[in-house]
Amino acid sequence: MIKGIYSSEAAMRPKMTRMEVIANNLANVNTTGFKRDRMFVRMLQESAAAKADGRADLTGVDTQRYIDLSAGAMRETKNPFDLALASDGFFAVDTPRGVRLTRNGNFTLSSEGTLVTAEGYPVLGTAGRIQIPNLDKMRQDTIAVNVGGEISSNKDTFGTLRIVTAENPAALQKDHESLLFVPDGERLLDVPQEQVVMHQGFLEDSNVDGIEEMIAMIELSRAFEADQKMIQSQDATLDRSMDVGRL
Repeated sequence: MIKGIYSSEAAMRPKMTRMEVIANNLANVNTTGFKRDRMFVRMLQESAAAKADGRADLTGVDTQRYIDLSAGAMRETKNPFDLALASDGFFAVDTPRGVRLTRNGNFTLSSEGTLVTAEGYPVLGTAGRIQIPNLDKMRQDTIAVNVGGEISSNKDTFGTLRIVTAENPAALQKDHESLLFVPDGERLLDVPQEQVVMHQGFLEDSNVDGIEEMIAMIELSRAFEADQKMIQSQDATLDRSMDVGRL
């Protein structure tokens, strides 16, 4: 009877984690460049190796999250500083916490002419931060970004966007919203310019499918309720058994 309660409880734990993952995905369904989280469950040890605590093969259940790096849909904005990657890789962003990676190309120019993210973080080029001089004398609609990420206006070139990727993409972790980073011990790799495909005047939407996530949430909620009822039923049966024993 107690093992049955453990079984139901063990089934509820990964469901709770997955519900948290889905809730976070839904909260960011409209976040530009956001990459959804997914989850898998694995058994860490065989039942024969489990401690004799009454739970047997129910120990060793682990849940892990991973980032789905598939591309989101492209949305045209016609803003010259909105950029979207149609190839692998990420924009490199300079933050107080170190270099961060993002697919959110919603950029703008600071008052000093530095290309920055919506949060004000400088966007990195192959030679450092990208600076556009004499901004007050230049029409911003003349600034062009070619398919390889080179930024220019008329005959002047201001730099080339640095596009990077992780040596081990599975090691990428989330900072917040659409920013990612590589943990200590992992390396960043520069994507060769000839492999970069960039579109000016476009943004990459979140890769979250709102309908799919809502359906998954409903199914999980029902399964979670079923597990709760199972525990309540087994608990009530256990109480009745104890009452009989006292008689």
